[in-house]
Amino acid sequence: MNQVKDPEYPYQRQWRIPSVDIDRYQTLQENWEASKNLIIQIREALSRAELHPDVYTVAAAGSIGRMEASPEVSDADLIIVLSDNVEELGLEEATKAYDSVWNALAELKIQKPKPTGVFAGATTQKELLDSVGDAQENYGVFGKRLLLLLETQPLYKNENYSGLMGIIVDRYAAGYVTEDSKKEWTFLLNDLIRYFRAIAVNYQWSFDKEAEKWPLRNVKLRHSRIVMYSGLLFLLGQASTERQDKVSWLKERLKMTPLERLAWVYEENREWNFHRIAGSYDVFLSLLNNEEVRQDLNVDPVEQQDDNSYKERYKIPEFALLKSNSDGLIAELLRFIFARRGVWTERFFEYLIF
Repeated sequence: MNQVKDPEYPYQRQWRIPSVDIDRYQTLQENWEASKNLIIQIREALSRAELHPDVYTVAAAGSIGRMEASPEVSDADLIIVLSDNVEELGLEEATKAYDSVWNALAELKIQKPKPTGVFAGATTQKELLDSVGDAQENYGVFGKRLLLLLETQPLYKNENYSGLMGIIVDRYAAGYVTEDSKKEWTFLLNDLIRYFRAIAVNYQWSFDKEAEKWPLRNVKLRHSRIVMYSGLLFLLGQASTERQDKVSWLKERLKMTPLERLAWVYEENREWNFHRIAGSYDVFLSLLNNEEVRQDLNVDPVEQQDDNSYKERYKIPEFALLKSNSDGLIAELLRFIFARRGVWTERFFEYLIF
């Protein structure tokens, strides 16, 4: 089993999978550099500012965390984690701490998240950990915890971020993988599947309220959300072959981006078809980098009040193209995972399906 040779975070380095020449994919390369530059700017702005003393760490999620941000990006998905002290100090103090981060970024003209989204408020380490396994836990807390594992990297206080990630992994491993490395990541796998299905259900639920945004949201679901989900899913599948220390093994590999995780697992299995993933994803990013394309995907091709507007979505040329593009991406991911029967353990596939 190959070791992870480069432990640095993505913003500190270049693409790290040697079997994949990232230079072949112009948009992937350009967006990586754009993300790196933006992360460095955000980190510098936060380091210069006098943040509230209870800001524990800040992580980049979304396209920035995945190193896929367009050079013209105007917003940022940030997970702001506060010290557990704020639970005693109250909501007003927590709000001040949260706002201090966004005030520090005002000079960069980065838009704050929408007030109803998962990034609209801060969280704490205690909050992230106390509700693990609670079927009725707050969706915002649940989403932040899974996104930390799926697609983030640190913007402020790297050591605190690293410690938090380690504690979350330990929480999912406790009493099971920690005790026996022949066991699977059952707890984490179940929560991962639950999170991805929750995204899909939320998209369906919000359709009636934001129908005009459906084409854009759908192509993102079938590209970036699929890759985000598959990146961790494939790591857990590959972990089923590890017999020494599954916990440290996973912690090391979480520093890779979702796309790197997929490329690394392909490389480990001597599968040389990752170009099918990279090529489709490069097409997706190149189109989403175009502001006109994004606008077209955010507008129904017929009058909004027409009940048949949803059925007209394929009249948007960019949607039809990206839907077909995502079909090829998903088909390749399915082919790969089904081909792992006999390589990854049968117990992993049992937990994956049942």
